[in-house]
Amino acid sequence: MSALAPEPDPALVAASGPAAAVVLGSAAPPPSPGQAPMPGIPPVPASPPVPPMSRYYGIDIAVWVDAEGRERPYFRRRMIPQPEDLATAGWERVATGDRADLLAARALGDPRAFWQLCDANLAFDPAELEQTGRQVRVALPAGFPSSAGGAGG
Repeated sequence: MSALAPEPDPALVAASGPAAAVVLGSAAPPPSPGQAPMPGIPPVPASPPVPPMSRYYGIDIAVWVDAEGRERPYFRRRMIPQPEDLATAGWERVATGDRADLLAARALGDPRAFWQLCDANLAFDPAELEQTGRQVRVALPAGFPSSAGGAGG
């Protein structure tokens, strides 16, 4: 009697195939121009190229055509909110060795959200937030109302 290999889980096979890339919007490259979509797979709108917590989420993508005729997609300008328009959620003191990503992880629960600290403190370079002893303002994302008077909450 020969040992049979266990059958692979169909859900895992489907989730790792090219159809999943189309449906789930993974980072798989799009089909080449002129290449037909996979049979039986309806075309779906592309997923956002960035996750919802990205500072570029919701920013339009434009296309520039270079001299050779190649399309070069890019993000349009992101308007930085004025710090006084952001509601203050708290303050975080910078300890020795802290980096902006460590501050964001501690204050916001996500090291990738360092940009929210930059916006709240009008810092264009995250290194500006890393001065030991500095009080870094932690603000809610744009869209949450700040207190009257522009104090930020």
